[in-house]
Amino acid sequence: MKFLSEKLGVAPEKHKLVLTAYFVFFVTGMASTILGTIIPNLREAYGLNYLVSGSLFTLHQTGNLCAVILAGFLPYLIGRKKSVTILYSSLAIGTILITASGLPVLLMAAYSLTGVGRGTTSNITNVIVSESSENKGAGLNLLHAIFAFGALVSPFILLLCSSLFPSQGWRITLWILALCMIVSFFLFATSSLSNKAEVRRSAAKKASSSELSASTETAVISGIPFYKSFDYWLNVSILLFYLSGESGNMGWLVTYFKDTGLMGQTFAQMTSSIMWIMIMAGRLLAAAISGKVNKSLMILILAILNTAFFILMISTASMPLIIIGLLGTGFSMSGIYPTTLSTMKREYNSSPLSTGFAIGIALVGGISMPVTVGAIAEKVTSSALARGLPIEAAEKAGVTSGISAIAVALSIMLILTVIKFIRERKSA
Repeated sequence: MKFLSEKLGVAPEKHKLVLTAYFVFFVTGMASTILGTIIPNLREAYGLNYLVSGSLFTLHQTGNLCAVILAGFLPYLIGRKKSVTILYSSLAIGTILITASGLPVLLMAAYSLTGVGRGTTSNITNVIVSESSENKGAGLNLLHAIFAFGALVSPFILLLCSSLFPSQGWRITLWILALCMIVSFFLFATSSLSNKAEVRRSAAKKASSSELSASTETAVISGIPFYKSFDYWLNVSILLFYLSGESGNMGWLVTYFKDTGLMGQTFAQMTSSIMWIMIMAGRLLAAAISGKVNKSLMILILAILNTAFFILMISTASMPLIIIGLLGTGFSMSGIYPTTLSTMKREYNSSPLSTGFAIGIALVGGISMPVTVGAIAEKVTSSALARGLPIEAAEKAGVTSGISAIAVALSIMLILTVIKFIRERKSA
């Protein structure tokens, strides 16, 4: 526990709660990868068509969005602990339900439930670490590095289970994941989270309780509610376009490399693992240096590198340059999200309402970008086929055009980080 006290500035009485947040977010990282990876297994086992299988992860992300908004309001109605445990339980329920039935309606419901559980975790773990750590930047970067580690580990668990039990490996993997979720549920249920309904109070009244709980008023700084703060919305916009780029990368890179003929299927599928390794390494480095460098400058540098490396990766057919672009993209995208969150005022980070809105609105980018890339790719492919191009050439043109939308999102994010840096310099 010495690390928590010395490096993150966590009080001894909050060690258990912070460790719980880290473990729960690790499990959530495992789920985030597995729930997408097993869709081909579901298609084979349940005979799903492309429309149904393609809608599952969209519903997961939609449930995620709904949850982060609900997590901002429910603590005021039934208390933080009750709201977290109720919403989080849907993650385990949905995961088990996936293994039980291949009915499309039930699968869609299951993926929606997993999204609700994942969104709940994103909200509460970020709030816990923000409230409990004096060094918020290091705490949040470590939190998201642990998420990345979970996302990296889970495909190997699936690979092991599938090699031991070829026809049931994906089910066994989900059962293992569900067991971890149940453990997480009981850790939350027995934690020091507030079990009382939170009451909104005016900014002039200060909380008298020393117990860890969200700010019970609408987050206010200098008389300005969070929803009227330009800097709040600037940070939210950075998060939105960052998640657009991240979800586009995670959802389309394998298809892009395969359909353009730049990589074979096996090598293309490895790019996701490579990306997560670099994200994890980058987040650990960001956690180590976040307290030593200007955070807005660090976000700006990461945004410049992220945009440049991504454009390099999709604009060349040279394999060495593609690999450099891939490594650089993963490494540079690693610290943008948690570091941006950590630059928000403590009053905003400590409020489930403002944190919920920030993460919820940012998730719109994560939901919309894969669909946008797909729509552009489909339109360009259809147009190319109408002009008489062979199907391979048409698909290459389509996916190349679609993936370019991610570069646009990253460029907008870069412009916003420049504005953020300039505003901070002027206010210094």
